[in-house]
Amino acid sequence: MKNPKRTTLLINLSVQEAEQIRNAARRQDRTISAFVLRAVMNRINIEGQLEIRKEDFFSRYLEKNRGFSKKI
Repeated sequence: MKNPKRTTLLINLSVQEAEQIRNAARRQDRTISAFVLRAVMNRINIEGQLEIRKEDFFSRYLEKNRGFSKKI
């Protein structure tokens, strides 16, 4: 075992998709691994931001509805 803290990720792509990733990584002067890792981390960050917004939306929605229901 070389490094127990590392994980291998297997990604199945079409030949065309793989070539697009290679070209994009080359344009950004990154390794394919760095390009894919950055893309994954960006996606995780975006999903986290959406989750926060969703929670904020629902908390504001519930707060407004509680106030409305008290008035009736």
